[in-house]
Amino acid sequence: MIQYDWAEKIQEQVFKTWLDNKGAGVKIAVLDTGVDLAHQALKHLDKAGHKFNAAAPGFNPALPLLSGNGDVNDLHRKKGHGTQCVSVLSAKAEDQNALLGFVPEAEIFILKINTVDHKFFRVKDFLKGLEAASNLGVDIVVASVSYPKADIALEGISQAEINRVFGLLNASGAVLFASLPNQDEDESWAGLSAANFPSLRPESINVGAISQGVFQNRRAEIDAEATIHFVTANASAYFCRIQNNYVQEAVSSSYATYLVAGVAALYIASIKKREQAEYKTRPQIDFLKGLSQKFLQLLATPDWNGTNPVLYKTSSVQSGSVDDSAT
Repeated sequence: MIQYDWAEKIQEQVFKTWLDNKGAGVKIAVLDTGVDLAHQALKHLDKAGHKFNAAAPGFNPALPLLSGNGDVNDLHRKKGHGTQCVSVLSAKAEDQNALLGFVPEAEIFILKINTVDHKFFRVKDFLKGLEAASNLGVDIVVASVSYPKADIALEGISQAEINRVFGLLNASGAVLFASLPNQDEDESWAGLSAANFPSLRPESINVGAISQGVFQNRRAEIDAEATIHFVTANASAYFCRIQNNYVQEAVSSSYATYLVAGVAALYIASIKKREQAEYKTRPQIDFLKGLSQKFLQLLATPDWNGTNPVLYKTSSVQSGSVDDSAT
């Protein structure tokens, strides 16, 4: 029997009023391997108009509202991926198990972007998913993927096409959160964002996960990277897994990205509740400052705490209060 509440794990780093809103009124697109919608804790996400297979032949990202009932079953490498990740946001109690996501009232759009054989990710499918998300009018896009920069040329994708799709994202006002590659203690973080896609894009808010060894030996290196925004301690946690299973494992870069994006959903929900019809998106620098008001500053935190998935911000994210009435 599992009893695990994600809201409790992050409550010290999020305003209680934010947690109380549970992400209501916020739309999130998850670009991943799909979701096992037969899972008892996630079956409520099985909604018409919210399921898209961007890697399927003939998918038209310019007209997503004409579809939304695609096959999004998560069979990635026979164990899934998107199922685990989205449970951080949306899992609800079922039978004897109570694995609880912390933004269960957010509206989730599932965009499957791995190939039909469930094995691989391609940049072109990511771009189709991102274009569809932009056209769906979501507030947040979560992409727990990272492609080596060289894949762009290998797939024959032009810079003009990338710019076109990111132009749609910018016009929509949606915020993109992307995962950095998982790094061991002996691997450098210098230039990590620039070497990978979509993290090399200025629109991307980049998130990683760190171990105790990385915290102790790589903090200054990470903090010096202007395009690494957030990292999370790789604490052990619980997640849903395909075939109605659960799994306990360390928070990886993928999970960390969903965690930070979920906090962003809480932040947006608090602003929307206050501003109502006058709601408007914030410039990225202010948005980052606002959502991370209670995150710990990476370089200014001397002690490691691997018990909970502690949320850290780097020096690229300004500190201080903002949107006081949204707290």
